Amino acid sequence: MDELVGDIFRPILRLLYGFLRFLHFLAWELLVSYVGWSIGWAFYRTITFGVFPREKWSELEDCGWLKAIFVEFTGLAILAALICMMAELV
Repeated sequence: MDELVGDIFRPILRLLYGFLRFLHFLAWELLVSYVGWSIGWAFYRTITFGVFPREKWSELEDCGWLKAIFVEFTGLAILAALICMMAELV
């Protein structure tokens, strides 16, 4: 009986698993890559007077992975800090 139930639900679970992996990929691409890069890029360009990062805002794909992760995570940290500060005011 357990095998029968497993055989019936296995395709549904595989489809659900694939859908969740797609959502994870989409969230990573949209949130970390673009939102984090945009905020971090603007922050570092402002405080370094346009020196770092050398890549333009639209050149995320041309940036090295270590620099991109650094700028993206900085951008997400700034976003989180702003949200926390706003939560205190509300």
